[in-house]
Amino acid sequence: MEIRKLQKIKGGSFTLSIPKKWVDTRRLKRGQQMVISEENDGSLSVYPVTALSEKPLKVMLQLEEFPDIKALEYNIATYYIQGTDRIDIVSKEIIPAEQKRKLKLLRLAMPGVEVSEEGANRISFQVLIDPAAFRLESLLSKTSTFSLHLQEDVVKSMINWDFPLAREVIERSGEALRHYRLTIRQVALASISKAIAKEIGIRGCQECVTFALMARDLSRLVYHCSQIARHVLSLEHKRKVSRGILNLVEEVSKLAYNMQKDAVQSFLKKDTKLAVHVLRKMGDVRKKEKKLLKEVIKKVKDIDTAVTMGLICRDLRRIAGYSVAIADDGMNRVLTPTV
Repeated sequence: MEIRKLQKIKGGSFTLSIPKKWVDTRRLKRGQQMVISEENDGSLSVYPVTALSEKPLKVMLQLEEFPDIKALEYNIATYYIQGTDRIDIVSKEIIPAEQKRKLKLLRLAMPGVEVSEEGANRISFQVLIDPAAFRLESLLSKTSTFSLHLQEDVVKSMINWDFPLAREVIERSGEALRHYRLTIRQVALASISKAIAKEIGIRGCQECVTFALMARDLSRLVYHCSQIARHVLSLEHKRKVSRGILNLVEEVSKLAYNMQKDAVQSFLKKDTKLAVHVLRKMGDVRKKEKKLLKEVIKKVKDIDTAVTMGLICRDLRRIAGYSVAIADDGMNRVLTPTV
């Protein structure tokens, strides 16, 4: 992390220098157009405008064909993931201001998307992000770090009976979904363009598949962390469970946490021995899960609380299970037949 001073220039504007290493890594030149986008938390994202391809991928969606905003959002997100450069939403009638406001908010779920055009009966989204600016291994590493922090915090929220922290975990998990969509978009673009594949670190269609599987498995880790947070919130007005049970939860979580960390490293470093090490840990998770469930049945008298603790334990086991899946993705990345 670097700290840089904000400078004021003539006319009242402000400038902030960008690290030379970042510019060099992305092969940017003087005069390069940059997109500055404000995120939900008030932070700013900066990335280069992608050069327009000879045949940009476009799609037009008729507003009346969608029963509600959720259905439209799902279609827009899918087109984004599949590499579409421009998405036009048109209506036979004037789009009401409130509905248009909701449509504009859809772009927040997709990194690099901005409103490019707007009319009384239409709104257009343009993807301004440069695919070469995001190498896949870097995206996966960031998503994994995000997931690990979520797991740490959600377990902490349960140990300390800290319900505001559990709510914050749920909110943060939405950011991980944005990372997932960008990652899958990169995979889709790599499958279309060999030039993009080379830029972002993919060696062919076979590796595209393993990266897509890895991204999906990481997204499941995030999902189960958010599920645990929801289970914790359901205990808000319940009596706190015993320290002994919470200690067992910590044990299961610690094992699953280390499995995830090692599994991701095995994928990124192409370390098959580390992948096998992760695979062997699943038996330990099942033993600890069984011990925890026995304690819950024995000591927790409130049925709702007992069921919730069982669900939390199940989600921790599934985090361990998806860590095994990531280790398996790593094995498939390395152990490929040669022609």
